[in-house]
Amino acid sequence: MKSENERRVVITGAGIISAIGQTLPDFRLNLFEGVCGIKAIDLFDTAGYTCSLGGQIDGENLKEQLLPRQTKRISRCDLLGLIAAREAVLNARIDLGQVDTERMGVIMGGGAGGMLSWETFRRDLWQGRQKHNASRVLASAPCTLTDLVANHYGISGIRSTITTACSSSANAIGYGYDLIRSGDVDLVVTGGSEALSELTFAGFNSLKVMSPEPCRPFDRHRRGLSLGEGAGIIILEEYTHALERGAAMLAEMAGYAVNADAYHMTSPDPEGLGMFRVMSSALARANIETERVDYINAHGTATKINDPMEAQAIQRLFGKENLERITVSSTKSMIGHCLGASGAIEAIATILALNQQAAPPTVHLDEPDPLCKLNHVAHLFRKQKIRVAMSNSFAFGGNNTSLVFKRVNRE
Repeated sequence: MKSENERRVVITGAGIISAIGQTLPDFRLNLFEGVCGIKAIDLFDTAGYTCSLGGQIDGENLKEQLLPRQTKRISRCDLLGLIAAREAVLNARIDLGQVDTERMGVIMGGGAGGMLSWETFRRDLWQGRQKHNASRVLASAPCTLTDLVANHYGISGIRSTITTACSSSANAIGYGYDLIRSGDVDLVVTGGSEALSELTFAGFNSLKVMSPEPCRPFDRHRRGLSLGEGAGIIILEEYTHALERGAAMLAEMAGYAVNADAYHMTSPDPEGLGMFRVMSSALARANIETERVDYINAHGTATKINDPMEAQAIQRLFGKENLERITVSSTKSMIGHCLGASGAIEAIATILALNQQAAPPTVHLDEPDPLCKLNHVAHLFRKQKIRVAMSNSFAFGGNNTSLVFKRVNRE
């Protein structure tokens, strides 16, 4: 077996469902067209809240995409995750009869995604319409998607669920990368899923960080974030394994890093030191110089505090000599903040940027904040050469993750 330094990790498949596309081709088209999927929410009553908008996924017939036995008594969160996982496996053209499923893993990230099912169960229980039901309780557990995917595809290798707030699925991807590099597995189905729920909606409203209009990251007049929902699943695969089965390679994962601010439960370090260090460490682990980075998919939540802190960290790491060249955008402006799923969804957006050799835009960015002085891609996508791209996830509690992707060099 190859050593850790020799085992390269490539992305051979991706699946996604979001407010701007329920398949990878639709998401790609709308991502680069700058389509905004943030609109009025009808999953629950938003009366009384300062905000009524979110990146809600349309469609009452989502369950029809899967087999009936897959959708029985599962949460909306797990349904979205299964739809994305199905597309990712098909996209990777994995013949489960020809691969060693003991050397496959399933690593998922999530937060409060199944809470919508719990809220429905609670109301039914209180109103006498529902007796105690174990399956309804399981539907709200963060680990359920991991088990559903592993069981459906017969994957008997390592499985794990990571919950680190908004960096959950980014950390899941990082752990999957480590498992392949270490030689524990050859293939990993990884990513995350999240569904809108009144609990998270009310919680963010109570923090007074929700915008009454679609969010506008890095804009001088930004008023806060917009929540969203969706799922992003990618297939990580050891390079030689992918080569031998003739798999298409969307990108190579060059490295990643994780750290913690150890500062505050909801506010980032005001100097952005944790953000700076995690990006610096990710590039160091990937053995990539700052001069080779061409695009950054920012965490970009559109809150008053987060945006300038992230901009400051980018400025400090890359310096003036690179800032005019490196493009930066936040796809949350189109899909909202998908919490535990955001890292995986934005990783897919970053991989698509590499594939399309174009940076997706930040929509609604009319007047960039002087405190966020970066090379913004506003309103329209920008064609450019992208050799290396980064995806940032900076979560509550200072849970910071930065993923590094590059174009595949077939040696």
